[in-house]
Parts: sequence; structure tokens; C-alpha cells
Amino acid sequence: MVVSQARYSLMGVTVAYALILHNRGTVAAQDVLVRGVIGNAGAQQQALLQDFLAGQEGTPLHSVVTIAPGETRQLTGELRLTPDRIVPVAMGQRSLLIPLAAFDAAYRWDGPDGDDLPSGRTARAFIVGQEQEPPTDRLAPLRLDQGPRQYRRPAARAAAELAPA
Repeated sequence: MVVSQARYSLMGVTVAYALILHNRGTVAAQDVLVRGVIGNAGAQQQALLQDFLAGQEGTPLHSVVTIAPGETRQLTGELRLTPDRIVPVAMGQRSLLIPLAAFDAAYRWDGPDGDDLPSGRTARAFIVGQEQEPPTDRLAPLRLDQGPRQYRRPAARAAAELAPA
């Protein structure tokens, strides 16, 4: 996931992203459906991810008919964390947010001898924040105490490969 924009407004925190899908298999991935969710990293993130993978959280974001073997697709969109779901972390006088974005791609492929189509899922979670100067492995959290704003150096780091239920 590549973050192109992150902003904080009265509508909440919005993250614009590009998601790269690559078919490393030898057959076409068909009926690809990508779901996504955004939440708060921290104490409740495991529950959020479990509910997401169980299909209780998240939203369908993209559908792709086919991705050929070796083909790469870039999908763009936005995720929004509404104000009622923002759980800021207080650090002194600062109010911070560390968003967690997760994506789950479900797909099918042709089975041998015309059998029912086998299916698979691939899921990943990403921490969203601001790139530090100079860049480091860790991202800086998003500051909420400075009011509505466009963050200057939004970025994402892979947090985990998830095991779909």
C-alpha cells in the first residue's frame, strides 16, 4: 500500500491509497474482490482485525474480473475513519492517532478438469503515519491536537500478513 494523501477534517481522518495486486500464480485470478477497513492501532487492533477477517467489519472497495498470471494491477481509493471511531492517544499536551488499514483480497481460479473453482484469500495490514526526516523504519503518528490539516509526508508500513478465517 502506498499512501498518497492523509488529511484530518470534521469528517474524520481520510487516507488516499494505491494498492498493488500481483498475480504470482500460473493461472488467472478471477472474480477478485478487495475489502478494506481502517481503525486505530493499539489495544483494540487485534479485535478489529479478527472482526474484519470474519467479515463483520470492513467494506467492499474494489472488484476486478481477472488478473492474468504475472499481471500487476494498481487500485486506488480512500479509507475514512469517522470522528466517532477515532481513539486518540494522549502524550502530554499532544493528541495522536496511529491508523491501521487492512485489506483482504478474495479470488478464484480455474480448477483442473472443470472442477468447481478453487478460491483463496490474501490479507495484509498496514500502519499509516507520517514519514520522518530522515526516513526511518518507524512512522510518526498523526497529530490531531493541531486541528484539521493535510499531513505533509503521509506513508504506510506493512504491519502484518493476516491469516483469513
